[in-house]
Amino acid sequence: MNTVLQPVLDLYPKYCIERQKCPSYVEMYTKSSSDVIMVYLKTKQNLLPADTTGKASQNPKEELDLTGSPLKLDLSLHTILDDTLISEEAQLWNKDESSHVPIGIDKAREIANLYNMGISKPHSEESIPMWIVCNPESEGKPLLLTIQSNEEQFARGIVTYDGAMCLEEVDVENIMEKFVKEEGLNEDLVDISVDCKYVLSGMSYSSRNTDELLNAPHGGVTELHCEWTGNTLITPFISCKVNFEQEVIVGHLASPCNAIWKSVYALHNINQILVDMTAAGSSSVNLETAQIRLSNPSLKYPNNSKRLNQLLNETEAYAYTAQYPEGGCVCVTENTTSLKQCLSVMNAEGSSNDFIYKLWDILRDCETAEDVVTLLLQALKFISSGKIRPFIDANNKTYLSKLVLKLSRGHSQASKVLKNLRASPPQALSLVAQVGTEKTMWEYTRVMSLLEHSFFIAGIWTSDNRTHESIEQINQTIQDMTMCGEFSLNPFETLSSGDHSIRLDSQSFYEDDPHELTVDDFASLKKHGLVTEKKDVNEVPLISDEIDISPWKNLLMKFAQVHVCLEHLYRAEVCSRADFTNLKPIAARLLEHYVSERSPVKTVGQLISDPVQRTSMPIANNVVQDHLKKSAFWYRMVLQRKPKAADMGVKRESKRVYVFTQLPVFPPSVWQNLEPPADEVGEVTNIGMEELKYHITKYTYICNKVKNKLQV
Repeated sequence: MNTVLQPVLDLYPKYCIERQKCPSYVEMYTKSSSDVIMVYLKTKQNLLPADTTGKASQNPKEELDLTGSPLKLDLSLHTILDDTLISEEAQLWNKDESSHVPIGIDKAREIANLYNMGISKPHSEESIPMWIVCNPESEGKPLLLTIQSNEEQFARGIVTYDGAMCLEEVDVENIMEKFVKEEGLNEDLVDISVDCKYVLSGMSYSSRNTDELLNAPHGGVTELHCEWTGNTLITPFISCKVNFEQEVIVGHLASPCNAIWKSVYALHNINQILVDMTAAGSSSVNLETAQIRLSNPSLKYPNNSKRLNQLLNETEAYAYTAQYPEGGCVCVTENTTSLKQCLSVMNAEGSSNDFIYKLWDILRDCETAEDVVTLLLQALKFISSGKIRPFIDANNKTYLSKLVLKLSRGHSQASKVLKNLRASPPQALSLVAQVGTEKTMWEYTRVMSLLEHSFFIAGIWTSDNRTHESIEQINQTIQDMTMCGEFSLNPFETLSSGDHSIRLDSQSFYEDDPHELTVDDFASLKKHGLVTEKKDVNEVPLISDEIDISPWKNLLMKFAQVHVCLEHLYRAEVCSRADFTNLKPIAARLLEHYVSERSPVKTVGQLISDPVQRTSMPIANNVVQDHLKKSAFWYRMVLQRKPKAADMGVKRESKRVYVFTQLPVFPPSVWQNLEPPADEVGEVTNIGMEELKYHITKYTYICNKVKNKLQV
């Protein structure tokens, strides 16, 4: 490709001429994201007059005829645009495209002709379409010029500006008549396909850096992409095909899903610390600089030492008053009607009254690993004083919960336990991480049970054979079981009893247990390396003999995958106003896409470095029917020959693409050259649908299956 481009680069050094990903404004007309050769002014001159060298050609033999009429638009906001700031308004162009400055149409044609000569030569390299950004001040209001030829065909196209009008004023029949007349065809030999996009909420920030993304005004974008055939621009909301398209920002500061994401982020960092310690020894990691929580200058972090003291004081008060809090899950009850409600409670109050789980919520917010170990030992020291009897869920089987129960009843070797933990940071961190892992598994399962997918989620953690079945197969199995007798679809439906329930059996911690260990019998603690029969106080238990961290890598990957599903579901619920019934099929599609071998999400670190995640899926029209009755953000109408008309009419391949948009398709550096009056295009928020005017741009593509004879 370089040899074909080199003559163009040599002759036009001041222009940016390079192969790159298709810009958004080109993709609007081609529906393709393949690489292209883009040409525009090399220097960034957004607010300077564009190159208007020469006038438009008037050669009637050229089929690149320029048509259109000028339209005025007040671009005062764009003239003061600072592209370092994040706009809160939706737009059709990307941030990095604001530096694409147009050139005059004559220069554009010279460059196109020179490039065409190179790619038309026999045995030339692969032809890549060239697109040139044009100055719309030229006659005919050209916006883009393209050459897509090769040795066997002469293909070219042009995008022009055709003014603005209300959608109801667009005469589709007239557009059809013009096309069939130019092509010498009958109407029944022409295909008309229409698609449009509804922006339900937000905007895309995919070109921003991570810090900007997490602080962006919106946590992503939710859109509906509709398609249909027929001579109308009015969306047939019953018969059209609807695709639900969404972009979420994992870890966005305003997302209530962070109630769980903070745990995943901390577990990711702790796991990496433990891996490094296992490989190179505990001294290889500086605990005082090893990061645990997400550090963001926009966040105000709580005083974790104060939070721990409040938790201990609260637990001590309960022990003296015997006013035990209700156990089980506090974020999901029979009154929970939305994911937003559930996640908001989880953010404000946590998910459980379990003391160990509450302790994890504090430790995960510590800045460094040193802070985690220090606060853990502070808590265990207070517990070993015997002043409190913490409430621990009956299903909490973590080592730390067992240790806390033992220490709270008073043990003569408590000081040795604490000393060994202080001397073994890997052991202390692994105890904490095990709690975080168990709690995170439970929380994801509990939240997803609202959508009746908890069986599928539970299978993810256990690597059961059932996880290889589809969600539909699992649901069918459950349905078969329910037909044979009583069977709860939701294993967490009963919060107070049952094998699957998350409950608090506080009395069991106080009654005498015939199997309880005596003060001098520390068999359980010895088993886990926290005390030793030997008198050598310097002996430190090894982490590899106690808690196996090898499964955590796979669990963290599953956490990342399920979390992306949760982010999408929360945003879908809020933006489309969907209830649990409508969210269930969406959840099924998300889980099958993300929680599978073909999942685009492989690690937590991937989401940290690239938090933007996108999805597109078909959706039932009735779920979003109210949205389809409104005006779309943009419409696109494509007219082209049917396959059977290939050898009829004018002997060429041709296509017309009409794009109707509420906002400019091109960045201000291009669009500001139109300079129309301010009152011709209305604001969506200020006027009704019947008065809303759309900008109209037209892409004309022509391809002759003959040797290219075009000369400069």
